[in-house]
Amino acid sequence: MNSTETHLILGAGQVGAGLAALLLSQGLRVLILRRSDRPVPAGVELMVGDVRDPAVAARAGEGVAVVYHCMNPSEYSGAAWEEQLPAMGEGAIAAARAGGAKLVCLDNLYGYGPTEGPRTEQSPAAATGRKARVRVRWEERLRREPGLRFVLARAGDFFGPGCGEQSLFAPARLGAWTGPLLLADPSAPHAFSYVPDVVAGLAALGRDEGSEDIVHLPVHTLPPRELVARIAQVRGASPRFIRLPGWLCRALAPVVPLLSELGETWYQWDRPFLVDDSRFRARFPGVGVSLDEAVRATSAGVTS
Repeated sequence: MNSTETHLILGAGQVGAGLAALLLSQGLRVLILRRSDRPVPAGVELMVGDVRDPAVAARAGEGVAVVYHCMNPSEYSGAAWEEQLPAMGEGAIAAARAGGAKLVCLDNLYGYGPTEGPRTEQSPAAATGRKARVRVRWEERLRREPGLRFVLARAGDFFGPGCGEQSLFAPARLGAWTGPLLLADPSAPHAFSYVPDVVAGLAALGRDEGSEDIVHLPVHTLPPRELVARIAQVRGASPRFIRLPGWLCRALAPVVPLLSELGETWYQWDRPFLVDDSRFRARFPGVGVSLDEAVRATSAGVTS
């Protein structure tokens, strides 16, 4: 790939905006397609339109070398995912097909379901929840598209700079007087993805000719309680968090929509949730920072 090609980003939220800035710094022409005209990083071109309209998506994809699907529904519910994600996906495929581009899709780990041991790229899809099944069907849809070059880049739960408020480990939550919400067993090892690593990983996959199919982006595996404690230690503060045990979450689920939605992925929080990222790290040894670096940068972004 050459430095004059165009890369198209669909969605410019917690990952898309950072990805645009990184690709631009690498000398690429960067285009963002999204529904709003909110400002984008300086030097990035903005196309306002609804990706769910295949004609709009195809126009955005003309002459593009790589398309990045970084979109998510506006709300965290099974109904929203079932309605919005397939339409977003069809738009992403239309954009990629318009210029014969490679499609890099940011994905999560829901599709694996509750499995023992580390999840690998070869682990079967065993999920049964509504949102997880949407992810499984998305992978199946990609495989049905003739001649489509794609990579599903799967990440764990986000933390770090740029992390959106929907994350339990957003900087604002880490700096709140109550601290973040820790579910079930906060001492169980958990695979977290540092947002700048996700951004760098997507960029690396987009520019690598050999990366296709499924790849796990870099993760840092440690108990949620330890992550909070390490960030607090760097700040010279006491770790603060709220722990919601399983019985309380189940009791509150009928009146707290978020807890109701989290019920189908409870297995991520009440036992070790492990992910094998060795395939990515072997191919891109220079991508991803150490846990200490990630913790320092996260701590620097936390406001009291």
